[in-house]
Amino acid sequence: MFSFFRKPKKPVCPVPEESHVFIAQSFKWFVKEFGQEYIVARKVLCPVPADFPIKFSQTEQDAYEVLPIVAKQMDVDPSLIELRFYDQSLMTFSNGSKIFSQMAGDGYSAGQYIAVNGKFFISIEDSQLKNAETLIATMAHEIAHIKLLGEKRIRENDEMLTDMVPVIYGLGIFNANAAFNFYQQPDSWGYNKQGYLSQQEWGHALAHLALLRSEGKSPEWIKYLASNIKSDFKKSYEFLSDAQAGELRVVR
Repeated sequence: MFSFFRKPKKPVCPVPEESHVFIAQSFKWFVKEFGQEYIVARKVLCPVPADFPIKFSQTEQDAYEVLPIVAKQMDVDPSLIELRFYDQSLMTFSNGSKIFSQMAGDGYSAGQYIAVNGKFFISIEDSQLKNAETLIATMAHEIAHIKLLGEKRIRENDEMLTDMVPVIYGLGIFNANAAFNFYQQPDSWGYNKQGYLSQQEWGHALAHLALLRSEGKSPEWIKYLASNIKSDFKKSYEFLSDAQAGELRVVR
């Protein structure tokens, strides 16, 4: 009774406070480091033939074709990158080099990055070739290491910050969708997890991007997000836009 007199509930932040602060501060750093106009001008790539005109065959050739598309999208010269492949179960290292890996499920890595004398080496784990979106996500994450470590924007490796770099370069859809995938087979079901951000954190990061680009709560690319990520995106966008409106009211 009299429910129409009640004030609507304020949107609640769908991620922990520390996650919200980290993502918000990261975006402020991105804007300072790369420039807002630069970020806004990037095209958001989607899993469509127009953006990735590749006939995926689940072979190493896929990675060679994905590399120049992702590298150019992230303003990296693909000729500076050498691709390698490995089987996680057979991997050994003996030269003492620093290697940075993208985390995948069950303690396995999806890809690895190393820089030697101005040359960048990206290694892709064989299983990543089985899925086009996760291959693109892995490639974007490893090239993000080049943007941060290779271009000397940071001194120490920061995997969570690295995870977010593809977002500002218009590749966040792939990394978000790869973060937490359910699968179902006739006799089993389960999930695959990849990256360092949670499902909710990916939705929050993408909402920050949409707000920064003034795209509203239903950007064209939202239809390519997995349904769970899409839900998290909408909750985060409502929270962030309400918070932004509140800041404007205070200023006025």
